[in-house]
This record gives sequence, structure tokens and C-alpha cells, in this order.
Amino acid sequence: MKKFKKNQYYLTNNKIDYLVVFKLIQKNIPRSIFSKLSYNFFKTIIKKKIIHIFLIKKKDKIASVISVISPKNYNLLKKEIFLNLIINPINFLLNLSFFISLMDRDDNPQIKGKEKQYLHLLHLIIFKKYFSDISLKKKDNTINFFYKKIIKSFNAKFFYLCYEVSNKDAHNYYKRNNFTIYKKSTKTIFLKKKFL
Repeated sequence: MKKFKKNQYYLTNNKIDYLVVFKLIQKNIPRSIFSKLSYNFFKTIIKKKIIHIFLIKKKDKIASVISVISPKNYNLLKKEIFLNLIINPINFLLNLSFFISLMDRDDNPQIKGKEKQYLHLLHLIIFKKYFSDISLKKKDNTINFFYKKIIKSFNAKFFYLCYEVSNKDAHNYYKRNNFTIYKKSTKTIFLKKKFL
């Protein structure tokens, strides 16, 4: 992917240290399924191009981690996870309640039949310290600029995602950036946003 720049930031998906990204996801998004799976599994699904990792950097420091997956590959990812848990049944049994709780995230009726238009925003980590010298509005505009570049590279139009009801930081961020809630359950909120 071509390196896109905006102000003092740039977007890249080249020469990424996937172990660093894996540890950042585990530390910052403990409810990610990757917090319970191995680094080797994470690296394998990236190499298979099931998920894609992008970094927003500032002076070669990671300011944000963004991972995306197509709806088609999301179903493939679930199969890969299932096979991984069959091979590692102890991990499954030790984290049984965690894996059961994730089933609430699977139903996305809004995208059925329109998969090519959508791209799933799987992980988003923003390190505030690398945006502390600009306004909140400028920070949001910068990240949205890079969202558009990612979306365009997949010939999609929409991001969709979900997060836990208890995640107030995510709620404030997505509300501020005009993501639309299209479904709620007791534990999960589902959002989408069109990028022109």
C-alpha cells in the first residue's frame, strides 16, 4: 500500500512488527479474542491475508493500530479459530465463558447481501500521547482521513464494528465521529459509518 501522509502522521502496512502489534492488542483490548490465542496463530492469519494491519505513525512511533477484515474473511477467521481451539482444547476449556460471551458479536443483519460494500473494523487502538499537541477535532479528522484510505483500498464504502456496552471510551469516540448504531444487545453495540 502507498504511504499516505497527513500533517505529521502517516499510514503504513509495510514492515510491521506483528509481535509488537499482538502485544499491544492484548494489553489494550483484553476482550479481543486474540488475548486468548497465541502469537503464532495471529501471525498465521495475517500471512494468509485473513486480517490486515495498518499503523498510523508519528516520527516512526506507533500512534494508532487499526486492523480490518472483510465480511467474507470474518467467516473464514471463525473457522480458523474453531480449528485452533480443537487443536488446543485446554485453552478452550480454560476460557470457556470468554468464548461463549463472544457469540453475541456474530449477528450482523445489516450487511448480509451487501458484503462487498463493508469492511469490518476489528481493532482500533489510539495512543493519546501522540496526538496531545493537536486539537481533538484535528485528531479525529486525521484518523478519519486514514480510514478513508483504508476503505478505498478494499473498494468498500462502510466500516462496521461492535464494542461492549460497558466501553464508555469507545462509545464517546464513535458517537463524536458520527458512527450510526444499527443494533444493540444487552452486552454489545453494533455500529456502521459510510465513507465517501
